[in-house]
Amino acid sequence: GANFKGFDEAAFLALAKGDEGYLFPDTYSFAPQVTPQAILASMRANFTTKAASLENEFTVSSHTKKDIITMASIIEREAANENEAAVISGILWKRIRLGIALQVDAPPYYLLGKTSAELTANDLATNSPYNTYVHKGLPPSPIGNPGLSSIEAALRPQDSAYLYYLHDAKGGVHYASTHEEHVAN
Repeated sequence: GANFKGFDEAAFLALAKGDEGYLFPDTYSFAPQVTPQAILASMRANFTTKAASLENEFTVSSHTKKDIITMASIIEREAANENEAAVISGILWKRIRLGIALQVDAPPYYLLGKTSAELTANDLATNSPYNTYVHKGLPPSPIGNPGLSSIEAALRPQDSAYLYYLHDAKGGVHYASTHEEHVAN
């Protein structure tokens, strides 16, 4: 909103809340007098256009479109690249299938506005439906707006022997099949 004089950022955020996950992250060009409604309409239309090629996969998936987009929004924050995205997608869907809490930092980060490194034990104990350490399954809605590669990863998870993953301080990913291996990582 800083580039648009008089732009009502609060109105934009209030209007966008219900569309989170379906506002495609992209580069947009708008006139200086653009309204929040016009920006949202453009971002929603772009999502529809970009996701159109995936409609058949949404239809045949065993997951709802909302669940796929919610998972994609987590993958968007959890994976550094497309190869990681597919493996992480496979791990997270497997954890849901096995009834294991996702235990990912992205939803608490979304809720509290903190980075993974800033999250405390108290933060991870917060009783929010977005806290995947406390509640099993997906959060109630997307935690951001995923790009196409994250949506594709949510639709096309890669099977692996892994049940855990973590990123080191340099951004490298470490996978593990057992909790003991995960703790060692």
